[in-house]
Amino acid sequence: MHTIIKDLNWRYATKKFDPLKKISPADFDTIKESLRLVPSSYGLQPLKFIIVTSTGLREKLHSSAYNQSQIVDASHLIIICSYRNINDTHVDEYIANVGATRNITPDTTKGYADFMKRTVNEMGEDQKLQWNKNQAYIALGQLMQTCATLKIDATPMEGFNTEAYDTLLDLHNQNLTASLVVPMGYRHIEDQTQHQKKVRKPLDDLFTTL
Repeated sequence: MHTIIKDLNWRYATKKFDPLKKISPADFDTIKESLRLVPSSYGLQPLKFIIVTSTGLREKLHSSAYNQSQIVDASHLIIICSYRNINDTHVDEYIANVGATRNITPDTTKGYADFMKRTVNEMGEDQKLQWNKNQAYIALGQLMQTCATLKIDATPMEGFNTEAYDTLLDLHNQNLTASLVVPMGYRHIEDQTQHQKKVRKPLDDLFTTL
């Protein structure tokens, strides 16, 4: 069995974290770099990753996530946030980054920049928000695989009060909204979920060859 499959069979949605076990700085740097390398539409990366270290803030977030213990017990907590709106400025910043990274002049990418701006400006606000939120799920998939490879438990969560999180994290003033919450750390020995068999559909139900 390939290592990737072993890692994916090992991971599960951890229900109870061991609050005494902490992710090493080196492993967390790997997680952050993995998120920096996440693919996104046009490469615009309309996301922000908020690392919550404040115990007091995590307690407040805990109460706005149906008191799920993972929020306060996990070693690390990342909030994957999506930009509410993107515009020409975001495209210009991306194009400037392309030029600086690849050492090319702006005229080389002008056509692509104009195309992106037309695409973005043709969207309504709700479309932009949904598009940006979709990028958060791409990031989540890569985060889950990275954590599984590092043998770090991670639990993706949608079960939280988005408005409360946006207020607690002052996201409205940053043109952001909380899309996903991901506690990360190490499973508690008492978490019985880790011993349950993984339930998935068989391959024949999932794949069709045309």
